[in-house]
Amino acid sequence: MENTTQQNKIAFTTLRVMIQKIEKSIKNGYLTDDWKKDKINIYESIIITYSGYYAFKDDCLRVEGEYLHECQDDEDYIYDELDEEYIFSDNASWVETGGDGYYTHDDNCSACNGIYRYNDMWISDSYLERYDLVHDTHGDIRNIDDVYYWESDCEWHDEPEEGSEEDEDDDDMDAACINSYSYRPSMKFHKLSNENENAPFFGIELEVERKNSKGLKHKYMAGMIQHEHWYFKTDGSLTDGFEIVTHPMTFNYIQQSEKTFTDSMKLLVENGYNSYDANTCGMHIHISKNNFTTWHLYRFLKFFVENKEFIVAISQRKMEKLKKWANIEEDSDSSLIYKAKKKDGNSERYVAINLKNTATIEIRIFRGTLNINSFMKNIEFAHALFMYTKENKEISLDGFKTYIQSSCDYSNLKKFINLKNL
Repeated sequence: MENTTQQNKIAFTTLRVMIQKIEKSIKNGYLTDDWKKDKINIYESIIITYSGYYAFKDDCLRVEGEYLHECQDDEDYIYDELDEEYIFSDNASWVETGGDGYYTHDDNCSACNGIYRYNDMWISDSYLERYDLVHDTHGDIRNIDDVYYWESDCEWHDEPEEGSEEDEDDDDMDAACINSYSYRPSMKFHKLSNENENAPFFGIELEVERKNSKGLKHKYMAGMIQHEHWYFKTDGSLTDGFEIVTHPMTFNYIQQSEKTFTDSMKLLVENGYNSYDANTCGMHIHISKNNFTTWHLYRFLKFFVENKEFIVAISQRKMEKLKKWANIEEDSDSSLIYKAKKKDGNSERYVAINLKNTATIEIRIFRGTLNINSFMKNIEFAHALFMYTKENKEISLDGFKTYIQSSCDYSNLKKFINLKNL
């Protein structure tokens, strides 16, 4: 008798759990209210999904041995274009083709499938072809303009083959090395002799594009503007260009070196390069992390969150471009404090202020430019906001503009704010 009672209790409990699960399944859209009327062999047609709800088998997809509801679980699966089957989204990688792209399982991302890692993304053979990229003799992916093809071994090299026509051409024109995107040289820190040892250092990344095939080849253009202040890198986000990266410099040193920047920008324009009108170019400014205290960085980050319209205007980008490459995140105070304490915390790199670099914070908002006034305006903004948020515990847009107007250091920034009536 006791066994029968115990069995009844178990059966009742099981039935109650089942009813509760069915109710939750209906509430979450896995089953409809009239689910019993939809099928003849009702209980044979219902299965448990990967998410734990009941659903009709015909409403589900088979994904890696599990059932997922076609509509309610649509964020959990994706179609694998290579294997032509559905896979879990967590196991999928996006592969750029140059025109569009496709998803495939992480395990498929290898050279044997014609998929390669390049600039923090997976790319296909068609991407290489579209953007004139090749594998050099070391296995690195390079722009075809930056390497030389050797007939003797059918490989791409850093230098022309001895005795080739390109080798003879290089005798007449200096070429500079354009390094891979991952290149990291030993930094040379530039500052004036009388500057405070605690002055912050700024690093600049400026992307440039060749307008058309008539423009000077990358390596020769780099050779014309070669300088101890900067070096050159490839960048997969560019169509036909390269990136100019400065060594760290103080704000005063940059101001003193303005003519050097002016002359180089003029040469770039004269030889068929642009930045502002290219739609692919940006200007990023790095500031050394160790110059920020927790609360200083908190105020610096908070200014971006609270003054979006002003930031968009200063960036000279359109909102859709800013969202794509330098999105201003909607952070709460607690989130900003956490990031400021850690000097880290971004979930992604393409945000207005990237904190993921080891030694710097990176301001990514600015549109690329070869206009020296806009170039200096961007640097003046970065320095002015650094100083304002360092010196003032209470921050506001009006306070920042007053700070700028009262300083002798920000002539280009003042002019821009007045011209745009910001």
